[in-house]
Amino acid sequence: MFDFHLHPARLPHPEKLIGAFKAADYCFVAIACEPWEWEAVSTMDTNNKAFGIHPMVAMQVSEDDFKKLEGYLRSDPSASVGECGLDKRYPGYGENGMQEAVFMRQVELARDLRRNLQIHCVGDYGRIVALLKAAKFPDAAGLSGSAKFSEVARLSGSANSVPRPVFHRFGGDAGIVRAALPMGAIFSLHADSFKKKSTLAAIPLIPEQNVRFETDADETTFATKENTFAGDGRGAANGDAAAEYGVEQVVQSLKERWLATKSLWDNLKV
Repeated sequence: MFDFHLHPARLPHPEKLIGAFKAADYCFVAIACEPWEWEAVSTMDTNNKAFGIHPMVAMQVSEDDFKKLEGYLRSDPSASVGECGLDKRYPGYGENGMQEAVFMRQVELARDLRRNLQIHCVGDYGRIVALLKAAKFPDAAGLSGSAKFSEVARLSGSANSVPRPVFHRFGGDAGIVRAALPMGAIFSLHADSFKKKSTLAAIPLIPEQNVRFETDADETTFATKENTFAGDGRGAANGDAAAEYGVEQVVQSLKERWLATKSLWDNLKV
């Protein structure tokens, strides 16, 4: 069981959760997508981390934040970049907007450091693909961005050494799948990925080896009308509002969510 996109610093009892995840054999990629999260995730006892700048805060980041981001990535050679991307719900969206500029800097960072790129997209997936191609990501082995991933992997000696775009909570259509597969794209599926008709039709086109599953669990996952994490954007779920949720409850809930998403995929293959 491998949750390919999880926000542990935003969950209830994050310090205790890491040990509970290990005991339950629940593997995950720990996503830190705002500057305040980077330090919290960097100290967590897990081998799969990602550091990035989410489009929801693209208008707020400084040059110093970019320097810190690169520092965290260089200090952890196995860390991915992200999550990062474009989101029409937040300021700075649009061609040549601030979201795009912040995303492109992270694409280039992932390319140059040869890291996987966790991509967030609510809006134009075609624009994401175009930007990846413009940045020649991935560009391992010195080949052009249009080179097939299999050929890049062959020349570099290992598919594991080639950076790959990861479409988190994938919501694109068949055209995006066809455009991204030559890049070696990984499509991380969430339960929501199966709700949109065009995405549901596209999912069977994805080879099994390019599919992952995720919960995208964060401070909203355990919120209710009576227990809403209003918070300050700094992991509000870690406070008193989440005290009613025990560590075992959180782990069991996430396992059930992950398995439910995988079942949706399995049912499509029948």
